[in-house]
Amino acid sequence: MHSADLSAGIRSHDAPRSGPRRGKSVALVVVATTLLAGCSGSVTAGAPTGPTWVERWSDTWTGYFDGWLAPLASPGWAMLILAAVALIVARLLAFVPIMWRGRTSLATVNQFKGWGLALILTGSVAVVAFAGGGWALRLLAAVGTLAVLAGIAGCARGLATDRKISVQVRDDAGQPAESRTRNVMVLLTELGGSRPEGLHFAIGSDVDVLTDSSLSGVVPGKVPAVLQAVWAFVFGTAPWRLSVDATSRDNLAVSMTRHGRQVDAAAINREDLGLSRVEGGGAVDLDKFVAAFALMALAERYTDLEGLAGTASWRALGLHYVASTDFHGDDTDARAIALLSHAVEVDPGSHPASLMLQYRQHRYGTEFEELRRYADWLSSEASHLEQEHSPAPTSPWWSRAEGAPGRVRGVPVSADFALHYQRVLLNYVITVENLVSIPVRESDPSTTPEVSRAKERALELVRLIDAGRGEEGNQKREFSLLERQMLPVAATGYVALGGSQDLAEISGRIKEAGLSASPWGRYGLACMYYAQSREQTNETRKAELRDLAFQNLEYAMIAERLLRFVWKDPMLIELHSDPRFQKLARIPRTDFWDLEPLTSYRKQLAALGIRSPLHLSTFEGTRAELSDHLGASRLHTGVLLDVSELANRTEVLSLLPWADLLLSKYKVELVSALLSEGILSTAELGRLSEQERDLLIAKVFRSLDQGFQYERFDFLRVAGWVDSLVP
Repeated sequence: MHSADLSAGIRSHDAPRSGPRRGKSVALVVVATTLLAGCSGSVTAGAPTGPTWVERWSDTWTGYFDGWLAPLASPGWAMLILAAVALIVARLLAFVPIMWRGRTSLATVNQFKGWGLALILTGSVAVVAFAGGGWALRLLAAVGTLAVLAGIAGCARGLATDRKISVQVRDDAGQPAESRTRNVMVLLTELGGSRPEGLHFAIGSDVDVLTDSSLSGVVPGKVPAVLQAVWAFVFGTAPWRLSVDATSRDNLAVSMTRHGRQVDAAAINREDLGLSRVEGGGAVDLDKFVAAFALMALAERYTDLEGLAGTASWRALGLHYVASTDFHGDDTDARAIALLSHAVEVDPGSHPASLMLQYRQHRYGTEFEELRRYADWLSSEASHLEQEHSPAPTSPWWSRAEGAPGRVRGVPVSADFALHYQRVLLNYVITVENLVSIPVRESDPSTTPEVSRAKERALELVRLIDAGRGEEGNQKREFSLLERQMLPVAATGYVALGGSQDLAEISGRIKEAGLSASPWGRYGLACMYYAQSREQTNETRKAELRDLAFQNLEYAMIAERLLRFVWKDPMLIELHSDPRFQKLARIPRTDFWDLEPLTSYRKQLAALGIRSPLHLSTFEGTRAELSDHLGASRLHTGVLLDVSELANRTEVLSLLPWADLLLSKYKVELVSALLSEGILSTAELGRLSEQERDLLIAKVFRSLDQGFQYERFDFLRVAGWVDSLVP
């Protein structure tokens, strides 16, 4: 429309209006229209002749959509819907009992889920793509249909046999206990998911297939718990459900369900488990038995839960778990033996519990017959494992020669018993070492077959561990920490028993033992050097070997268990008189002349016929004469007389019929502890106030308890000793 026409239209529109006001409006409209027309003209004159980038991008997207996406819209949605329906059917089939019967491994579960999903997706594409074609394409569609069905079955099997567990613990009020739930999850992971531990016996179990991702706790709160249950039902993230009702501190009710169906249930009672009859049993965490219950339920359904070594009862597993953790120290032997005896009674087939029981009862024995019985049991156990628990044959029965044993060559026992078997061999080698080292029976001809058999077992153990290392691609698998501990002990045991035919194979292990950070490896090396020194006739070489033995013993004493055992080890009895051994083994001194004030003058006093503190305290000469003979000051001579009087009183008290036997053993160490606190005589002890004496008793007790931790001194007993010395 031209500006003139527009002005005319405006005028006709405003015809009824009149006056100056109407004239101003018309003028403004004319000016605005003129300006707009000018701007429009200038923009049109400066615009580019081609399309803009926005128009080009729009045209490209329109062409891509029309040429590629639009034709696939209908088939693509069909494929997705078909795959989704197949997955839903697979999820529902997972609840059918036939889909989760039988035992499976983790690798099999993952293969079922992975291949099932792949077949569903591939089959869905084939069905949609080829269903409307000719007979050849329809044949491919039929194959796709079979692939979808196979994928449904495989995926359903994988979802049904998954090992993920949902854990929920409720308190006595029926409310979810979040801290207890986490505790059960941690214990279950520790029992069934941590690396095998325990050089001489299993700590808990050797099962190591569970991971943190396998466990999930039920969140507290009604709404979150419902949402979590719906999620688990739809997606099948946790087919297993472990429920625990803590009815009281000493009673738990546990149940295990799989896809909503109960698999097992039990009541965990402290009295029934024998814990209430054991000192300290009231403090045992019953959640450890919950973990044992869950692990045994899983072991019955999965083939790769190896490491239980014949254990079939959750009660036996739980008792062994507690004995090897809560009552692991030597001071709790009686309690551990009581629990392990009950475990073996409940489940005679639990080989780990039987081994630990025998270890606790006989490992630290020093009598020949006791060690002989222990060695016989270990030898019989090894033979039983080889005969009754050999691995399944790798070839079918019809391809083997008649009468051929059905076992894998080079592998003596099945994987479930492998670590237990290695521990049995290791204990056997160590026990025979101690057996033949007992001084009164070391040349007993009846031990000759034992020594020969132990050497064979030691060499077999080294080769088993080396063979288990295997090959992974171009690199060998690294030894586990447990294998690194076993190897040097077995190798040094072979040499200590006189093995010499395979030293080329063993020498490398001996060098590794010298560099090992394991106290047990270094202890075995010390025993080996000492055994070699006993066979040496060259005194120089004998001294060198003993020096090497002491160097390794000094390092091995960082292990508390070795520190408690070294002075009882039959193999090292002849070293007890060596001051170096007494220092590192912390053997209590039995001669008062070893006390610091007296030991410097022992020879001079012996020349006067003074051979005990009693003789010194009753010396008939004057103090001046004694000082002149000793070449000491009169003040120092007085100290010697006071110390001898204190030692003499202590010895008299230790010899009384009602005296404490422990005082007889530690009488010198008691006087030494008093001297270190500045008490040089019984008179000084009597002048102390009650408060000062209590402080002194506390210091003496601490000195004895820290110096000889394996005795576990009682404070009141030590207080009675000190009070008895007061004149």
